[in-house]
Amino acid sequence: MNTGHDDKKQKILSAPRRPRSMLLSLLLVYSMIQSLIHAPLHTVLASSLLIIFCIYLLWWPRTIQGYGMILAAASFVGMVAFTVWLAFGLNGTIYSVILFLTGWVTYRLPTVYSAEYTVATAASAASILFYVEQDSPESVLTQCLGLAAVYLIIWGSKARRETQTMKERHLAELTAAHQQLENAYDQLHQAHLELAKASESSLRYAVMEERSRIAADIHDSVGHGLTSVIVQLQALPYIIQASPDEARSTLRNVTEITRGCLQDVRSVVHEMGLSHQDSSLHELRKLTQIFSEQNGLSVSFSADDLEKIAPEHIYVLYRILQEALTNILRHAEATSASVNLTEQQENIIMIIRDNGQAQAPITPGFGLTTMKGRCEKAGGSMSIRPVHPQGLELTVQLPRPSSTKK
Repeated sequence: MNTGHDDKKQKILSAPRRPRSMLLSLLLVYSMIQSLIHAPLHTVLASSLLIIFCIYLLWWPRTIQGYGMILAAASFVGMVAFTVWLAFGLNGTIYSVILFLTGWVTYRLPTVYSAEYTVATAASAASILFYVEQDSPESVLTQCLGLAAVYLIIWGSKARRETQTMKERHLAELTAAHQQLENAYDQLHQAHLELAKASESSLRYAVMEERSRIAADIHDSVGHGLTSVIVQLQALPYIIQASPDEARSTLRNVTEITRGCLQDVRSVVHEMGLSHQDSSLHELRKLTQIFSEQNGLSVSFSADDLEKIAPEHIYVLYRILQEALTNILRHAEATSASVNLTEQQENIIMIIRDNGQAQAPITPGFGLTTMKGRCEKAGGSMSIRPVHPQGLELTVQLPRPSSTKK
């Protein structure tokens, strides 16, 4: 049993209604006056006591709480009424009290209890009328129907009241839920706006970072090469006058440097034009081929039959492979390298191995730190270790998002 709900309903049903209580009190007093004008003193006193009990129950219902106390109070007053009836005979006051108790119990108790009380009251009244008063069956039936009519009227009024109260409570709950949903929607909308701003800021930062790296590459390669070309071209008139053979050598050197600068520019342009929408392995394979052709380092590339890889992962793998091959060329003194791409337990694994001279212990520099940072931003990891008999092995592991699967 829901005690909190029952207590709340009990308070609602037991709250006094002054106009109604006033009307019922006047009717009870009027019925007593009408039926006891010429009655004996003892009948007047007994009937007055019953009316006082009824008025108390009517005006101070909160002093009697709980189904047991309500039923006990009504039963006590009813027993007093039936005792007065048996002692002094039936009058209008006693009948009014019996009707009042039937309606009061019906209003304050659940249907099961009030129905049982009404049946018990009707049976007691019918027994007294039939066996004591010797009334006709029609008269007994009429009195019982009167009690049944009072019960049905009060029960219908209470049912309508409870239905209205339930509707109001449900409406209040729905209104509160609607308000909570609106608040939640506003919070989600605000969070969406903040996330959109954060994503835009992150994208701008990534673009600025990539632009800074490309600018640094251009400065380090093309800028230094063009500076050397300018210096040698400025000295070329003097070299021509001093030694024509040395001038021809200088021209060849300038030409080679210029070609190298042009190739660097092409590489940078190729990087800038790398499409993030291309989720194939073609870019990785092409990078190893171009690197081998330009630098004379043999690089083999192999890949398992992988499902489609997310564009952002292709981009991360491309940048890491580019940096790793550059490090191998500059620092490892290697003659060959291999790149292998596999898939293990929902992870994309790229292993880059060379046959160069490993330096122990391995101290991460700017290049390795950058590669590790790219992996961590993509939710993956990177490790590097020396291999036997020589060289290093760099392992990149990236999680495969479920959205990239077929």
